Amino acid sequence: MAMQTKLTEEEVRLGMAADITRRDFVNAALVGAGAALLGTAGCSEAGNAPRSPTSPRKYGSLGPEWTGPGGVGDYRESNGDTAEVVNAAHAVRDGFVEEILEGVIDTGEIYDLVVVGGGFAGLSAAYTLFREHGAQKSCLVLDNHPIFGGEAKQNEFAVDGHRLLAPQGSNGFVWPPGPAEQAGLFHRYWDEIGLPRELSWKDRADGTDKNLRFPKDHFTAMGAEEGNATTGFFYGDNGGDDAQWVIDPHGDGFARAPIPPRLRQDLQALYSNEPLENLPEDWRTWLDSMTLREFLLDKMGLDAGVLDYVNGTIATSGGGLSASVVSAYSVVQYYAPPANRIWAAVAGQQDASDPEGFTLVSFPGGNTGIARAFVKKMLPNALQGGSGLHDILWAPLNWGELDKPGASVRLRMRSMVVSVEHEGRPESADHVNVAYTDTATGQAHRVKARAVMMGTGGWINKHVVRDLPAHLQAAFAEFFYGPILTVNVAVRHWRFMEKLGISAAQWFDGFGWFVNLRAQLNLGERTAPLHPDKPAVLTFYVPFLKPELDLAAQSVVTRTELLATPYRDFERRVRRQLVKLFGGAGFDAERDIAGIITNRWGHAYIVPQPGYYFGKDGNPAPREIVRQGFGRVAFGHSELSGEQLWSTAVAEGERAARQLMAML
Repeated sequence: MAMQTKLTEEEVRLGMAADITRRDFVNAALVGAGAALLGTAGCSEAGNAPRSPTSPRKYGSLGPEWTGPGGVGDYRESNGDTAEVVNAAHAVRDGFVEEILEGVIDTGEIYDLVVVGGGFAGLSAAYTLFREHGAQKSCLVLDNHPIFGGEAKQNEFAVDGHRLLAPQGSNGFVWPPGPAEQAGLFHRYWDEIGLPRELSWKDRADGTDKNLRFPKDHFTAMGAEEGNATTGFFYGDNGGDDAQWVIDPHGDGFARAPIPPRLRQDLQALYSNEPLENLPEDWRTWLDSMTLREFLLDKMGLDAGVLDYVNGTIATSGGGLSASVVSAYSVVQYYAPPANRIWAAVAGQQDASDPEGFTLVSFPGGNTGIARAFVKKMLPNALQGGSGLHDILWAPLNWGELDKPGASVRLRMRSMVVSVEHEGRPESADHVNVAYTDTATGQAHRVKARAVMMGTGGWINKHVVRDLPAHLQAAFAEFFYGPILTVNVAVRHWRFMEKLGISAAQWFDGFGWFVNLRAQLNLGERTAPLHPDKPAVLTFYVPFLKPELDLAAQSVVTRTELLATPYRDFERRVRRQLVKLFGGAGFDAERDIAGIITNRWGHAYIVPQPGYYFGKDGNPAPREIVRQGFGRVAFGHSELSGEQLWSTAVAEGERAARQLMAML
């Protein structure tokens, strides 16, 4: 591989010459070496996964320089969709399956259940079989990433003596449990896998006399609970003399914001808590019959300028793309504005899950801790230490315990499933053949299953399931996806934000659109600092918005942009944006940035277009058709709920597993 080109003057000025973000990777092993440059002595900590050889590039052109550094710890080789993962998946998409299977090795293994995908749905399916049958039934989980969790993984940094965690993707759970259960936004497996029902957060910062508000998650401050953070809105596209910070604009109805009076008035209407008038009795299906843009502009009569305040929220919270293509019902699902007004209007209805009494909170590494608790419950020795929350979140893995011969549940990582096909006619077959490749070596293997649960999304299911019936092919053709880039930036301090008097920032031009500091979960001596002179992680959930395009085009064009951009370009954009926002408050990119990790998710969210939730023209929603499965194959993924939360993913995995258990 050729060395990277010389840095530009701007890149040097932005601090990209610093060793912490070295880009001249020459093989996959050097990606992990980035951890040593983040403030530790190296990556040879006990419990870390063995280093893999360079992934074969026969079916893909992406290399480790595209992925970028992955930090420290057990997740250092698995920051989002890495080059290894994307190359293997695209080989299936591009029709190389027959060629891949020419050298397939039959392992001779037969499992009661093979689960494809090690995210929440897959782990839930495996756990459901385990809790019902224990050692009497066998389960193999196959996942194409180096570590389980799907998007529920974390990045780890070591900065100036502090170990910091940050989410790669899945992040936030509804809390507290009681109200969350009543709203149908919790799952009883939380208790069964040993997670606590009482948690507390440090939400007052040391080292400042300013009364800053810190949310307990990343998403609520973006949307209907915007008041739980001290947010500064940055107005001024060029960052020059006309740039202006407006602190807490919601507090006075955007009176100080440099915007037209009509837009100010309409933002007040958007974020109001007053009941929305004239909602029909069938308000759910009515909202699902139109795009969010149509609802806001045509039904509510708001100025188009409100879309600049809505698009980022709905895309990153769960809609995946812009308001121009997302169902209006999605604001109810994800509590984005004007969700408060809708809930106020339907208060008292028996089927209305009013958000009063609950909110989103998060663990330091996002929902990674929940995934780890599932694995600990099924494979007690897979995580070192005990079963308390401290060890669930922090203990290193015993990698040899994940795929241990003889265990009733086995997790096989770096296993890209390329073919799932019944042995005979689906309606009468006794077994399903499942073939997968080792993403580190390219070698194909085959196992046999009495049943298969596809815990993966429709984007890959329609390519992998070789005997997929026509009606399911048609249903999957109605699924569209939006990409998200999650960027975690470890900074040595955040005094520049404290000086501005903010804990969160929103802007309207440049890279990303929102970032915030979080309250820190109380974990005793492991509690991360909340002090403006100590390290922290700034997490960016970056949408790719092309509202002028139709749904199909938005899905493809935005994902292409995510995949076509090398790590170096993303790093430059991050640094440039931080200087633009905070340079005037003392931020220095070269001095203050301790590490940058990018996590790409090409199919982060199902895009719930109009009709996705309840169907249209009298036809059932495609997701309901997919839920039926066929033969000895069932489908379970959070996309089938239309509300991609850990709890809905777990519920879909449990449902699909129970469909199949009747056959075992």
